[in-house]
Amino acid sequence: MKMRRNVLMAKAFALMAVRGADSDAPMQRRANVHLLHKFLFIFVSILIESSCIAVQLDEITMRQEARRELERRPEKAESYLSSEDGEIRRYALYLIANQNGADAKSIYLKSMDDDNEQVRLTALKALMKFCMKDSDVQDKLSEVAAKDPSRMVAKLASEAAWPFHRDVLLLRNDPNWDHEVMVVKRFQIPDDKWKFKLDPRGSGHTSKFKWYAKNLNDADWAPIKMGEWEKQGYDYDGLAWYRIRFTMPEKMDCNAVEIAFQAVDESAWVWLNGEYLGCHDIGAAGWNIPFSLDCRKEIRWGTENIVVVRVLDTAMDGGIFKPVFIEILK
Repeated sequence: MKMRRNVLMAKAFALMAVRGADSDAPMQRRANVHLLHKFLFIFVSILIESSCIAVQLDEITMRQEARRELERRPEKAESYLSSEDGEIRRYALYLIANQNGADAKSIYLKSMDDDNEQVRLTALKALMKFCMKDSDVQDKLSEVAAKDPSRMVAKLASEAAWPFHRDVLLLRNDPNWDHEVMVVKRFQIPDDKWKFKLDPRGSGHTSKFKWYAKNLNDADWAPIKMGEWEKQGYDYDGLAWYRIRFTMPEKMDCNAVEIAFQAVDESAWVWLNGEYLGCHDIGAAGWNIPFSLDCRKEIRWGTENIVVVRVLDTAMDGGIFKPVFIEILK
C-alpha cells in the first residue's frame, strides 16, 4: 500500500511539473522545480523500497529452499554452515545438534565464533545440553561470558559455566529476626593496598587458576588503589580481579557480620578467605548501587583475612571505586 501510494504521488507531481514546464512566470518556474524535487525524492524512495522488498523476498526464498533441502537430506546440514545467511546456518546447526549430540562438539565450539547472535545461542545451548562436563567447553564458556558482544549470549554462558552458588540472606531480611538491626562497629578495608589482575579470557575462577583461593601466590599481581581502573592506567573493559589482606580485631559480641560495598562498577563476585559469599550482578544498572553480603561464618577474628573480588565492566569506567567496610551488626 505504501509503495502504491508513493507511485501515484510521483506520477501526480511529474504531471503537474510537465504541464507547467512552458510557463515563463518566475513563480511558476520555481513551483515546477519544487515539484520536480518532490518527484525525484519519491522516485528514489520507490527504488530503495523496491530493492529492500526484493532482497527480503530473495532471503525468504533462499531460506525456504534450504529448509526443504535439509528436510529431504538432513545429513547435508554441515555443508550449510558456510551459508552467507545467518538463519540458514542457525537451522543447520540445530539439525546437527538433534542428529549428533555430543559427537558434534567441535562444530558447536567453532560456531561460538559466528558473527550471528542466534547461531551462537544455538551452539551455546547445544554445548550446555551435551558437553558441559568437558573442561575445554567450560573454558570456552568462560571466555564467551567475558568477551561475547551479546549480553544475552554472555549472560547465558556465564550462568552455565559458573560453579559457585549461594543464597544470600542478610540479617535485616531474615524473616526469623524481628528486632531492629544496628551497625555497632564498622571497619573500613584499606583502600590503597589492593592487588589487581586482568582476566580477559574469563578463566580466573576455573579449577586451573583459582584466583579466589586464600593461599594463592599473588606476588605478580599489580598494586592498585580504590578507584576506577581506567584512571590508573588500564584502558580495558572486561573481567578483572582484586585481592586484599586485612586484620580483624578480637571477636566482638554480635548477631551478624557483613561486608558492605559502597559501589562496584559494574558487577562483582566476592570471596572471603577462599569461601564464596555471593554476587552483585544486575548488569550495567548496578554500577553505583551499594550492596552487602553476609560473612558471619567466614570472617576470622583476631587474625588476617583475605577478600577477593571478581569485577566485570562492560563499558566506560570500571572497578571498586567506593569504600568497602566490614560491618558488625546487632
